Amino acid sequence: MLKARDIMIPEVKYIKENSTIKEAAVYILNEGIGSLIVVDENNSPVGIITKRDILRAVLFEETDPGKTIVKRIMSKPIIMIDADSPVETVIDTMMKYNISHLPVVESNKIIGIISDYDIMEFARDLIDILKNKGTE
Repeated sequence: MLKARDIMIPEVKYIKENSTIKEAAVYILNEGIGSLIVVDENNSPVGIITKRDILRAVLFEETDPGKTIVKRIMSKPIIMIDADSPVETVIDTMMKYNISHLPVVESNKIIGIISDYDIMEFARDLIDILKNKGTE
């Protein structure tokens, strides 16, 4: 049975809660990622910020990205999943909470993240396996 740890990306990026939305957006664009885990002054996770959060704040709420801090628009609490959870539970959790990024935890520490794109890659690979199995 495939687990969350099998499809997660082990590189997690962080940003301080008092950083500006503009700093978060630049970081996300430069890294080619879709989310950042938001940490407080003790480096404890307190939220998550995604491209969708930034777009909503800047375009629809007309927030000034150079003056508004991440803490004001981050999603909280962070929905997380245990590394040993089955992939089906990962998908169910993302659908239930309508989230595109799901941090993976082990021993209360974030060890990776799964995005909706990762789920699509997993589905594509599974389809390829099933196609090839049918031609054997």
